[in-house]
Amino acid sequence: MNYDPLVSSHVSPSLPMPSTYWHSTHSCKSYPSLSDDIKTDYLIIGGGYTGLSAAITLAEAGKSPVLIDAHSIGFGCAGRNGGFVLSGSGRMALSAIEAKWGKETAKGMQGEFDGAVHLLKKRISQYDMQVDFCEGPYYKLAHNAKQATHLHNAARKQKNLFGVHSNLLSQNDVEGNFAIKNTFGGVQVDGACLHPLKLADEYARTATTLGALLYYDTPALSLNKHTDTYTVTTPTATIHAKNVLIASNAYTPKQFHVAVDNKQFPVQSSIFVTTPLTTQQRDITGLNKPMSFMDTRMMKYYYRVLPDGRLLFGGRGAVLGKHSDNDSEKARLYKAMTKSFPALDGIAMTHFWSGWVSVSFDDMPRIFIDAEPNGSLGYAMGYCGSGVSFAAHAGMRLAQRMLDEGKNEIDLSLPLYQSALPTFPFATFRRMALRGLYQWAKVAER
Repeated sequence: MNYDPLVSSHVSPSLPMPSTYWHSTHSCKSYPSLSDDIKTDYLIIGGGYTGLSAAITLAEAGKSPVLIDAHSIGFGCAGRNGGFVLSGSGRMALSAIEAKWGKETAKGMQGEFDGAVHLLKKRISQYDMQVDFCEGPYYKLAHNAKQATHLHNAARKQKNLFGVHSNLLSQNDVEGNFAIKNTFGGVQVDGACLHPLKLADEYARTATTLGALLYYDTPALSLNKHTDTYTVTTPTATIHAKNVLIASNAYTPKQFHVAVDNKQFPVQSSIFVTTPLTTQQRDITGLNKPMSFMDTRMMKYYYRVLPDGRLLFGGRGAVLGKHSDNDSEKARLYKAMTKSFPALDGIAMTHFWSGWVSVSFDDMPRIFIDAEPNGSLGYAMGYCGSGVSFAAHAGMRLAQRMLDEGKNEIDLSLPLYQSALPTFPFATFRRMALRGLYQWAKVAER
């Protein structure tokens, strides 16, 4: 049975690990489950990028955080994403942020986004993380002429206002470098990619080295406040914590705590990986070195060349978890690849998987703290599928706020920190609306 955040009560440790390309090329260290009752000043719920980064930050500050996760390392987003290292998160571009909140806020948000990439690179170097990090061009490609004009105008504005440099590409530029069909130009910026499961494994190694206690296969079944202590129950133990950091993102139980219930919408994204491209296929397509791509469709496609010459190709997944592995889903995504790269028609698909991403109602992620006189509860989520670098940054910021370092370290006027995630109205109809959106996208993007 496939896990579905809006159907399953919680992630069960008995669920099989996803059969991803990442899991086939790397095995993570195993950590014990929690068997005895414990007390801690800082409890982190969720052992992906956000939670592990928060654990590192707290441990670096001399604390002894406890982290629990419902499954093994990499069961969730950290073992299922595409490994794109991007400066950004949520679904709002800097131009949209400026239009809503003003130029200074947009600059502040850019600082957070760029800071996330800087933090990732810093930790890789500082803690000697082996994550197959490779830099290369990142291409944002327009799927129609209108979007090409929009991309170019936005790129010029971001250069003038925010100092973001990029190369503007015409349709001829794109077609001169790649055998990509149905593309009308785009923008090229510096990019990077890595092995996302190795990154999670290295974060866990670093956190334990610094003194954090990690317990996997330990689902949080309930969270309640009693006087000056939060109580979290697991199948085999009870945890009493002064402060709780919720870092489970799209894998948060559907009913867990009022602070996070119906605050985000878990949506599936699917990915497949091909056999290594032949020399002829590389020459024809231009996919002959580390590089990554994303298009401008409402339901975006994203792809990258892996270090061993395979192509990773991803896009929106099925609406329901039980349909995630359907042959129709594989065929739909494969057809999208061959529509862009006709020369790859017939190449074998060696891996296919799906995962859940956390979408916020207003397209803006949040790092929020509900501070009380005796302890605090906080969360970070709503990355909208752009979390490889930003999730760790969010975990660091969440921990900093728990340590009350936010006054000096963080611009709390930014929308990331100003308010809680808005509740989805008519939450029970979210999937009905999603089906409608997918059908509309088919028509709008022809």
